[in-house]
Amino acid sequence: MMSPIRANSILPARREDIELHTADGLTLVGELARPADRDPVATLICLHPLPTHGGMMDSHVFRKAAWRLPALAGLAVLRFNTRGTGSLRGTSEGSFDGGAGERFDVAAAIEYAEFAELPDIWLLGWSF
Repeated sequence: MMSPIRANSILPARREDIELHTADGLTLVGELARPADRDPVATLICLHPLPTHGGMMDSHVFRKAAWRLPALAGLAVLRFNTRGTGSLRGTSEGSFDGGAGERFDVAAAIEYAEFAELPDIWLLGWSF
């Protein structure tokens, strides 16, 4: 019998700390969570909320997505801190650029997923 999923439940997955490299020379910190027992069916790249208002890769919705969706839906979940943003994982290089430089951050995440041959890439974000 499966245990109920609680607010702090972390389901099995292959999780790894990753670094993204932007076209303008910055290194960004992130995490990739994949299903533990199979190849992913699709990939979510999570774009965190506005960092000037507390947004980061560990925003509760994205943290829970990375904790659960690999096991429940077979998804790979890639989340990262945009330039100058920090969380428990660490702080990405650079500084907040009002959305202009962050386009390089998003491109670096997509490129990482493509080079890792992750399937069907979807972008998910809010509040930026």
